[in-house]
Amino acid sequence: MAVLPIHTYFVFDDEIKPVSQFVPAENEGGIYEVLRVINGVPLFLEDHLQRFFHSAQLAGRTIRYTEPQIHSFLIELIEQNHIAEGNILISCKIHLKAFFIPHKYPTPEMYKLGVNCGILHAERDNPNAKVFQTTVRQQADKLLADNEFYEILLIEHNGFVTEGSRSNVFFVADDKIFTARGNQVLPGITRQKAFEIAHMLQIEVIEKQIPFSEIQQFDAAFITGTSPKILPIRQIDKIQFDPGNQQVGQLMRVYNQWIEEYIQSNK
Repeated sequence: MAVLPIHTYFVFDDEIKPVSQFVPAENEGGIYEVLRVINGVPLFLEDHLQRFFHSAQLAGRTIRYTEPQIHSFLIELIEQNHIAEGNILISCKIHLKAFFIPHKYPTPEMYKLGVNCGILHAERDNPNAKVFQTTVRQQADKLLADNEFYEILLIEHNGFVTEGSRSNVFFVADDKIFTARGNQVLPGITRQKAFEIAHMLQIEVIEKQIPFSEIQQFDAAFITGTSPKILPIRQIDKIQFDPGNQQVGQLMRVYNQWIEEYIQSNK
């Protein structure tokens, strides 16, 4: 699955090149990260690079550059493109590449009213590593294109909800938060921030297997991810949830505060 850059320049190994020189390549099996740029600052960059190297280790990929070097490449990429807002894809199959990609962020109405999610019976081969897996992505993208869904939730072969096609998913009941076990999902950066915020707010988070057949017992649900941040769910398949849940609202407010603090300290 070839992903194409937008804007003017991209990173190829240790060089900044014009996108006219970009050669599309098959990414299946390569590792990747998607990070968000706000006010010219790559958000939680240290966390993303740490996961990038961890994915490389799990997938047996070699990255020839250090974290500080990649950090420097990305800052130069942002500066050369004169872009203050957007998403950057970092990937490595053989060569290191980084470039801006199209993004679609939730509207203010979605944060208030929640979003609809569909379901897909599928699972990742190596859920802890962020690896291009074309089949699952194509199936999820088709469902998104054919329906008015914001995200597609994956259900593994035993019927347990694991994660979204490009996000993590959480459920709320009895003032507690529930989510799939860490070994079943990609350890999302926003997912980890949600854990930290919940701990700070003294909200209990329980990692367990969640049967799709039982999700109607939950009061609320939300997804976390680079583009959506923390986003309430209104409906999964035909099951309704409360997008105005108090715990979800608290998490959203604190996470947005953390983003502002990170940007201010990294300008």
